[in-house]
Amino acid sequence: MRGTRTAFDAAAQGDAAGREVVDSYVHYLAVGVANMINIFFPEVVGLSGGVANQGENLLKPLRAVVEPMVFGHEFAKKHTRITTCTLGCRAGVIGAALLAKGQAAQQG
Repeated sequence: MRGTRTAFDAAAQGDAAGREVVDSYVHYLAVGVANMINIFFPEVVGLSGGVANQGENLLKPLRAVVEPMVFGHEFAKKHTRITTCTLGCRAGVIGAALLAKGQAAQQG
């Protein structure tokens, strides 16, 4: 996501348009993440892909926007942890390869 990286870079340099793009991106991502948390209440939400390479530049504002959207956030002692995936943008490819390997082992 080169465009997103550019927006994060521009925002970090004080560019108002870049900040607006990042804020909008974080808001819409937060709505999706909060909906997943409210429906499934997972222990962890792992983000992957190019934009996840922003690390805490993405995660810190995302967590702040998600928290008030989560049902019962005022009372819950344990919140869902929002983090980046250890495997980064390779997670999907590695998962697909492991799935294929498992299916081949079952058939052969």
